[in-house]
Amino acid sequence: MVNIKDIRASNAAFKASKHSVIAVFVGATSGIGLATAKHLADASVDPTLYILGRSRASATSILDDLARINPHAKLNFIETEISLIKNVDTACDEILSKEKKVDFLFMSPGGVTFGGRVESSEGIDVGLALRYYSRLRFVHNLLPLLDASATPRVIAILAGGKERELDLNDLECKVNFSAIRAAGVGTTQLTLAFEELAKTHPSIAFIHKYPGFVNTGAAGKILDSVPGILAIPARLVRWLILPIISLFFSTTPEVAGERGLFLATSARFPPNKSDTPGVTLPNGVKTAESTIITEGRGNGVYTLDENDEVSLDTSVMPGYRSDGTGKIVWQETLAVWDRAIGRSA
Repeated sequence: MVNIKDIRASNAAFKASKHSVIAVFVGATSGIGLATAKHLADASVDPTLYILGRSRASATSILDDLARINPHAKLNFIETEISLIKNVDTACDEILSKEKKVDFLFMSPGGVTFGGRVESSEGIDVGLALRYYSRLRFVHNLLPLLDASATPRVIAILAGGKERELDLNDLECKVNFSAIRAAGVGTTQLTLAFEELAKTHPSIAFIHKYPGFVNTGAAGKILDSVPGILAIPARLVRWLILPIISLFFSTTPEVAGERGLFLATSARFPPNKSDTPGVTLPNGVKTAESTIITEGRGNGVYTLDENDEVSLDTSVMPGYRSDGTGKIVWQETLAVWDRAIGRSA
């Protein structure tokens, strides 16, 4: 476990270094993403922040808060529905036209619901797009700007360390869909895709984190989405058990945001080609172990638990790495994107 005191010491050191950063936040209009954006705004001299969300009107108060935290921050809100690949491309084109680099890409959109499969106009399940296809499209499109940074990080808040078995003939969960299965498929593909990208972009650190139970209100929305006869026990859990769990076993968004800033700035998570990017580690905190170690060097990909410790591989991951499943996943991802863009044309 990385102690919160060590995280705060690291974040304070980052603030004292008076860095100016450029960061893109996907899914930062609430919860962990927003809390991380606020901490980054406070800890940077004159940061440039891109916040992506569905509604500019509802983001007004968010931008006002960030401006109060740091009056020198350059704030850019991009109003878009990111479950559509064409919208991701448009948003990325705007960022590419304005910036020469991006230091941090922080992604935390979407969540699990218990409804059925809902396809977008591009033919992708909306939940799976938010968890995987849109996230990876942001990474893919912004790679030139990330490569131009001295300390680039890609951080995805999802379920690192909880990868599950894939059906390579049904990666989009069209044949066999359930909310839980789709969540597992998105998780596994995300880690494998990060490992593929790290091979060709060794200067970037890729972090896939499971945040644990953060009291953002998302759990209540998930329970409210349970359909049919199971809706009754779900509502009981929602109103009787969830408040107790939230009170005694959850993390606040504030603390999750502190951990988010740590992920973005600490030397604990070096990319493949560098040993010491980021804030010097506090005493007793060691460099994290990458998902793949080759000849003593990590690949720069990290799957983390809620305490920012490296998660042990699930049973499926060693086999997937040895049999080249990551390449298959990546090629299928490219094909899904091509189909989606074709339908959007």
